[in-house]
Amino acid sequence: MNALTAHRSRIAALGCLLGRRGLHQCEGRVELHHVAEGSSKRDPWALVPLCEEAHRGKSGLHGRGVRAFCAAYRTPGESEWGLLAWLLEEMAKERK
Repeated sequence: MNALTAHRSRIAALGCLLGRRGLHQCEGRVELHHVAEGSSKRDPWALVPLCEEAHRGKSGLHGRGVRAFCAAYRTPGESEWGLLAWLLEEMAKERK
């Protein structure tokens, strides 16, 4: 297994980032969202795990739009990049 595949598996195994933080009642399987605010380029490492609803549902990131989603969930900096900060915090908890 290469490093990127291992990274993807590790973060998917965490479950929905919003669910882990008690911010969302998760539904459906975990999907990996590419964080790429305002950019057409997608870094393969900039991924966060979200359940189907939090990712593509009406109340999700793609359903509401990035700005409304980040404001509703109060992501750090009210930015999509704040999801990566939360992911790092959750990954650090797993290492303890």
